Amino acid sequence: ESWIKIADAAKGVSVKGVAFGGDRGISQVEFSSDDGESWDEAKIDYPGTKLTWALWSFNWAPDDDVDDYTLVVRATDGEGKVQEFEEDRAFTSGITGFHKVIVHIFA
Repeated sequence: ESWIKIADAAKGVSVKGVAFGGDRGISQVEFSSDDGESWDEAKIDYPGTKLTWALWSFNWAPDDDVDDYTLVVRATDGEGKVQEFEEDRAFTSGITGFHKVIVHIFA
């Protein structure tokens, strides 16, 4: 969980992370602030190379009237395969599930 002051959130929040697609690389990263109901494309700051991590960022502007969020990120590999939310998939099929962080905005 994360806590962000409303004064800081009003300026926008830079959300950053890494993505890995094995020998397929990463072609796209998407960000959601509503637990995966809708998606926005994140910026790939460093695409990496095959077998290295890609670095991504997203400038998130929380809504004025919402206090709690579930942030979610998913990646698309270089072959166009979108990461899915399946917690029980075999390890050899790639990483499973989405990375989620709960964020609370407070005064």
